[in-house]
Amino acid sequence: MSEPTNQPYPKEWLERVPARVFGCLVPGELRIVVLPGSAHANGGAEWNIRAETIPEDLRMPNTKLWLKLDFGMNILRVWKREDSDT
Repeated sequence: MSEPTNQPYPKEWLERVPARVFGCLVPGELRIVVLPGSAHANGGAEWNIRAETIPEDLRMPNTKLWLKLDFGMNILRVWKREDSDT
């Protein structure tokens, strides 16, 4: 599948997007903060996603994550972000 040619940002920006688990009270859902520390009063963007999108061992609140996204902003991969990671 070819990449869209009219995207306003490079594909590399979607390869490693910082996020943080916020938590959620809705069964089967999880709230994450994407780009924490950026925009929206320095809080990032809150996303509600299906809990199974995030591996079970990474679902605790305040867990730092990396996301790999596609051009539609769908999560393709999730892995733990260490404090030493930028």
